[in-house]
Amino acid sequence: MTTRASTSVETIKKEILLLAARALGDAHARVPSGRYMALATRLARTDEGWLIRMLGWMGRHAPLRNLRLATLAELAQARLETGSAGTRQLIDQCLHRADEPGELLAYWLQWYGRSLPQPVKRGIADAAARLYDELALATYDSPGAPLRFADVLSLTHPVPQGTRQAAVFRYAVARRRGDLDDIPASLSLLRARRALYQLPPARRPVLLERSGAARTLAEAAMTGATVRRWLLGTMTGPAWAAVVPSMSYRDRLTHLAAFDRDGMPDEIAHQVAEELAEPASVLRSGVTPLEVFTALRSVPGSRWSRALRLAMEVSPANIPVLPGRTLVVIDRGDLMAGPASAGLTRADTATVFGAALACRASHAQVVVLGTPVVTVTVRPGEPLLDVLDRFGEGVGGSASPAQVIRAHVTGQDRVVVLTHPDQAAEAAQAITGPGQEHVITDVTSGWFTAIPHVEMACTADWPF
Repeated sequence: MTTRASTSVETIKKEILLLAARALGDAHARVPSGRYMALATRLARTDEGWLIRMLGWMGRHAPLRNLRLATLAELAQARLETGSAGTRQLIDQCLHRADEPGELLAYWLQWYGRSLPQPVKRGIADAAARLYDELALATYDSPGAPLRFADVLSLTHPVPQGTRQAAVFRYAVARRRGDLDDIPASLSLLRARRALYQLPPARRPVLLERSGAARTLAEAAMTGATVRRWLLGTMTGPAWAAVVPSMSYRDRLTHLAAFDRDGMPDEIAHQVAEELAEPASVLRSGVTPLEVFTALRSVPGSRWSRALRLAMEVSPANIPVLPGRTLVVIDRGDLMAGPASAGLTRADTATVFGAALACRASHAQVVVLGTPVVTVTVRPGEPLLDVLDRFGEGVGGSASPAQVIRAHVTGQDRVVVLTHPDQAAEAAQAITGPGQEHVITDVTSGWFTAIPHVEMACTADWPF
């Protein structure tokens, strides 16, 4: 027999997972709302085991970091109220990146006051001792952080694990006071970075033209963004050549136009292009077709075109397969001619997203709203660029998504509508079938992951 209480708890679980799943695609949903926190509070008191499992799932999705830390804080507070054991270990295990001890501590101080309970204090201290090293200090201890490393050390008193970490702790405190020069001899990375910053600005570009420049930057953990600041905002071809070995696949993908603008040498560009085209690299990176298409559009007819077209063939494998029957409605009407992001229009992003989704669906029907309304045939696993060629370049028309939905919904398992915000409410009202509905107005790559997780939330099919 299902009791009213257990039914209520399952409803709460569905709703909180739905909010988290939507945040995978919608950046505006990544700040914890009052409703989200109310649900987290209730679950922390009624089924903390389920909530802990959800925290583990959230830890695998970077966009959910703010929601995860807020959930962890609420769970810790509930455990303190009941006197449950293991809160210290829970906090330590749920903090994954070196900026998270400071972020959780700042959140706690804001919402629960200056009194820091011992399990919270010790859990954050354990995480700091595990995560704080020289590279972390160089990467995350910035003036814009909610709390600096030194603040976390002062409030939680972690025990350093060895002399090297003790030196990291001492220097974190010193630099918080403004003493940036007295770097312990054991901290070679930070000393190498200081040596670079001591070079007069006029001499810095010259250093990058020397052999071994890439090794020099790597020894100081200089990322592309750091090098740009070091060069006072002006990148050069030699600068990109020196920093590109340490760039991720995504970083390289998003900077192709800058590589060309700033004169990256052809031999380096060839190496980058080879990696961009390598199927294993595409799969490891997790890039989506929308990301690759954005890069392709940013450098049309360039030395990158072949590599990006090859990457487009592989990238659909990085998005989930949708089972069952799917209706994809792509709005390419007048309202969708406006800009979206990165040089693409709303129609561009909707088209690429919808086509990629259809290519990964078990069975998909694609309807395009334009002049006229047309149906585009998509076969599972078909090359995405071949599908995109069928859409043409034209954008325009005033067909109503709601009318098209009513004409084409025939019992599909899901309906995905990619349209303008002004059309969203009417489109949602038009979907009356028993399947899942997804009306998306701000298309991002995150929605590839969000859609199946939204469906899991609605059916209580937990992904953990």
